[in-house]
Amino acid sequence: MLPVIAWNLISLEILITLTLVSLVILDILLPKGTKNDWLGFASFTALLGLIVFWTTQQSVTGITFSGMFVSDSLSWFFKGFFLITMIFIFVMTQQFFKFLGERRNEFYLLLWLSLLGMCLIASSADFLLLFISIEILTISLYVMTAYLRSDKLSIEAGMKYLILGALSSGFFLYGISFLYGITHSTRFAAIQMFTATHSISPLMLFAMVLIFAAVGFKIVAVPFHMWVPDVYQGAPTPVTALLSVGSKAAGFIILIRLFFGIFGPWHAEWSILLAVLSAITMCYGNLVAMFQTNIKRLLGYSSISHAGYLLMGAAAGSMIGASAMNFYLLGYLFTNLAAFLVIILFSIAVKSDDIADYAGLARRSGILAGTLLIALISLAGLPPLAGFFGKFALLMAIIESGFIWLALIAGINIVISLYYYLMIVKKIYVDTPNSTSLIAVSLPMRLILILSMLAIIGIGICQGPFLDAAIASVKGMYLLHF
Repeated sequence: MLPVIAWNLISLEILITLTLVSLVILDILLPKGTKNDWLGFASFTALLGLIVFWTTQQSVTGITFSGMFVSDSLSWFFKGFFLITMIFIFVMTQQFFKFLGERRNEFYLLLWLSLLGMCLIASSADFLLLFISIEILTISLYVMTAYLRSDKLSIEAGMKYLILGALSSGFFLYGISFLYGITHSTRFAAIQMFTATHSISPLMLFAMVLIFAAVGFKIVAVPFHMWVPDVYQGAPTPVTALLSVGSKAAGFIILIRLFFGIFGPWHAEWSILLAVLSAITMCYGNLVAMFQTNIKRLLGYSSISHAGYLLMGAAAGSMIGASAMNFYLLGYLFTNLAAFLVIILFSIAVKSDDIADYAGLARRSGILAGTLLIALISLAGLPPLAGFFGKFALLMAIIESGFIWLALIAGINIVISLYYYLMIVKKIYVDTPNSTSLIAVSLPMRLILILSMLAIIGIGICQGPFLDAAIASVKGMYLLHF
């Protein structure tokens, strides 16, 4: 007898797929060389509709496809996270490709494919489905990274990302094969039952290391970070933004599923390893970021350091640690995407991503300077912005778990990060501008920048509801039993 499929649990993924197919048909029917951005408008409208639909799905929970697909509070939280991320990415894409209109339609379709991959990752409860979901996301990212065919940096970035990404996929499959050989299953629930009744063996430890290597590539943890600086610099800026927020968040939901659920019974064995990796990652990212002259490379190394902060929550291995990770990611979403939106608008006007060219930006565009200021000091962790309370929650989680030394290292790194973030602020507000021409920002972009700033400030000042949402996302996860 065939298993009954609960189609309502995968309704969001079905709608995303139908939207993607509809846009492909629309792209075929549109006359070639049309100047109107119909696909962008349709995509933006569809995203708003999907967000409205997502809000109605909070109570829709359960497992389907023979235990391979789960709909729970954690998946619901991250699907909303990905939808909001894509709103920003589509806005960035519309701005970035203004002068490359003949090829932006295909880019929109690839963005929809990546959204489908991220949503499937959020609901994966089986390693086979998880692997397929990761490949859907990464293959679309490979193509988008090398999308600027006339730019050698973009082609180089795409090749490096493809080669290292394929290597990480190999590690992941190899780790799954060991897991299956030991537990005789690829289902998360079955493997968790095994770990709850067995002690960790050398083969299982080897499998965990291989799987973490693949996840480490996604979250850009040291030593799996080698691709970050070149890919962040060479990729189209909307892709860089998607990598820094969407792809990273997808990696951390996998980390939560695995190390708080499946491997949760072995917390004592793996927590110290994650704590050491957290310390190394944040130190490396912050120290190397100090010497960067390209703002996209700087944010690339900054992204590595933030992965180190987030790994503190994973090392804590508690409900507080997991919810602190989700709260941190929520603030990081608006903070990082606001910074990248400013970078896109600035690079369109100035044709440069060099930090030196940001000198005197406050005299050329107050809205761009103000947004970048708010984003940078939030990334640095200054109160009362979202970044401060995100770091505070992670520090409390790690201290409660007894890793006082890691909290001290994190505090030192926060001070170090202040140097390179405030260095850019000095450029913007103190240094003499290279040009006196004003940078025009359209009214829609002004509104989005203002909303971004309000979100960064609002999450910091009124953190209660957002922290409650982060806690609820973890508390209701079917794999966790607190």
